[in-house]
Amino acid sequence: MRFLLLSDIHGNRFGLEAVLADARNQYDALICLGDIVGYGAHPNECCDLLQAHSAQCLSGNHDAATLGLIDLEWFNDIAATAALWTREQLTPENTAWLQSLSGQEAWPEYSFEAVHGSLRDPWKEYITDPLFAEPTLLLMEYPLCFFGHTHVAACYSCPGELTEHISILDLEETMLKHGGLIELDAERKYLVNPGSCGQPRDRNPQARYALYDAEQKQIEVRAIDYDIQAARRAIYDAKLPTMLGDRLEKGR
Repeated sequence: MRFLLLSDIHGNRFGLEAVLADARNQYDALICLGDIVGYGAHPNECCDLLQAHSAQCLSGNHDAATLGLIDLEWFNDIAATAALWTREQLTPENTAWLQSLSGQEAWPEYSFEAVHGSLRDPWKEYITDPLFAEPTLLLMEYPLCFFGHTHVAACYSCPGELTEHISILDLEETMLKHGGLIELDAERKYLVNPGSCGQPRDRNPQARYALYDAEQKQIEVRAIDYDIQAARRAIYDAKLPTMLGDRLEKGR
């Protein structure tokens, strides 16, 4: 079984379309780790594309904020403005679809799970370094967990027998700014972020996604080009805050 994993689309249909085209015929199931909407100018198009591809999707914090499930006071002014704009744009059908999503899921038959933020807090906690990776690694029910939320492609790994505490010497951190291949070791646990396909924040503006081959036990994170200028112009045309378009060029 081959899985396409992507995250943090944020209404950027150009990034999403580029990923789907690049991964065409190379996966059996599509999983989105949340933040389908928010920031970008095409929330409905992104929802429609994922549903057309029978994607199994999680709910992210921006999805939840758009639906009114998270207080906008938790967001900065620009993010809150985008959430309110998105709320007005969504069709009733896509609003109902987003409401049906949960912040975490598991695939027991393939021994992995997925969450938007962290297993400790699916919507709000960011796993940005080994210190924040440790609680989720200890809470994992399976040897592999995918996460999003940070917009940064990364892998955290530790020996599988550790269940109460992970020392800094036992925890490996690998940043995947330009993609890379992860060969899974049966004796270890892995926490993997495929990066953002709609708004990267590691100073590489390319769209990121991952392909997981459950039989070969390999994860390939890919970094690909997409039409950044089209995504930027769409944000301007929608009269969303211009910073949301400008940051796409810089990947931060």
